[in-house]
Formats: sequence, structure tokens, C-alpha cells
Amino acid sequence: MNRFEVIVLAGDRGADDPLAARAAVAGKSLVPLAGRSLLEHVLVCLSDWPKLSGMTLVAPESEDYRAAAARAGWSVDQLRWVEPASSPSESVGRALEGLDASQPVLLTTADHPLLKATWLDEFIGQAAGEADLAVGLVDLALFRASYPDARRTSYRFSDRSPCGCNLFLLRTQRARRVVSLWRQVEQDRKRPWRVVSLLGWATLGRYLLGSLSVDQAFKRLSARLQTTIAPVWLSDPDCAIDVDTPEDLALVERIMAVRQC
Repeated sequence: MNRFEVIVLAGDRGADDPLAARAAVAGKSLVPLAGRSLLEHVLVCLSDWPKLSGMTLVAPESEDYRAAAARAGWSVDQLRWVEPASSPSESVGRALEGLDASQPVLLTTADHPLLKATWLDEFIGQAAGEADLAVGLVDLALFRASYPDARRTSYRFSDRSPCGCNLFLLRTQRARRVVSLWRQVEQDRKRPWRVVSLLGWATLGRYLLGSLSVDQAFKRLSARLQTTIAPVWLSDPDCAIDVDTPEDLALVERIMAVRQC
């Protein structure tokens, strides 16, 4: 796994998104932050990543989005544009349709403006096993140590509480089976018990009783989908920060101000 196709999800609720409405832009991905839009921060990071082999941008191919890509150093012919579907999972499925099934695919989102190449290298390095699908995670305790007042959605297992990082590696064709389950998960991603219930009532019972570990949950999910899914624990708590709310945006602004000092 030396080179990777990358999919960036930049389709959102458009100008109806509260952050987009407040900034008077066409979508959340275009909300300005430290002189660039959220999308531009992600595209600039990826443009400097030497392991990139190709880029698929799931976003409206409108003047606003084309201009953001150009400001990040990407010409239209360097990007494979895919029009967003009605949900993130359907958008991913649409984006995967045009890619070689044998090529490993890295998936991330445009509301992840703190993204660093070092995170990608750490994620890829730890994911270089036999798993069909790798999922980037940060331990909630690690996150809380740096940001005790910030809110993150997390899952409380018996051994540790993971936060998502919007980083996924699809290594094989089997990994694409997970997209269908994602359609159910994305409706309940803010309610962990509903997500865990998809693994069966016995598994949910163990989760609610605090006796289900992270590895047990991933093994159960892998068995259900006949796809090997593995967690990858990342060392930088900033990996768990995306921008969904004004509070998230303010937190990222503070972090970027410190980075520039």
C-alpha cells in the first residue's frame, strides 16, 4: 500500500446549514477559517501528501466549489468530481463506483480542517495489516486531557471510549459492504446505543452493562458483515475534531492560532 486514492466528502446541507448560513456561503465546506475555507484546508493538506495517487471530491461542481479547489492549488482536471447524493453513505457508494476495486481508498471529510499528513501516515502505517476496513479513532480520555470542555460523541466500552476521526481506509472490495450498514448508522450516529443495537440485542445488552470491549465490538461487526474491520488508535487528540457547530469552529480557530505562534 504505497499509493492511495482519496475520497473527500464535501457534500452537506448547503446554505441551510447553520454555519453556512451564518457565513453566507453555499455550504458548510466553504465556511471561512483562518483565511481559507474548511475544504481548502483539507485539499491543501492532501496536495502535499506524497502517497496520494488520485482525488475524488464529492461536492457540487459549482463555481463556488471550483474556486475553492483552485485556491487550494487544484485544477478541475486534477479532481474527479462526484455530485453528492442524499446522504453521506450514498455519496460514498457513488464515489466508489468509479474507482478500481483493487485500489485502496482513503476516505475523509471536508469539515476536518486540522488534517495533517502526519496523521495520514500514522493511520496508514497502523492499518497496514489484513483488515479489509480500518477505522481511525481517538481515545476519549486522550481527547479530554487536552480539551476538557469540548463535546465529542463517543462510545463507552468496557476498556476505553472511542471518538471518531473521519478517517477510513477501504483496502479491499469486501470493505464496500460496510457502506450499506452505514446507511442505518448515519441516522443514529449521535445515539451510540442505537448504533450498537445493529450488532444484535445480546451485543447491545453487553454494551449497556459495560461488559463489551472495543475489540469485541469490532469482531462482532466483522462477523456480521463477513468483512474484517479494525480500529486504528491515533495519538493526536486533534484528530477527533471536526466542525459541526459554532463551538467546534471556535475551538479550531484557537488551535490554529496556537499553531501559528
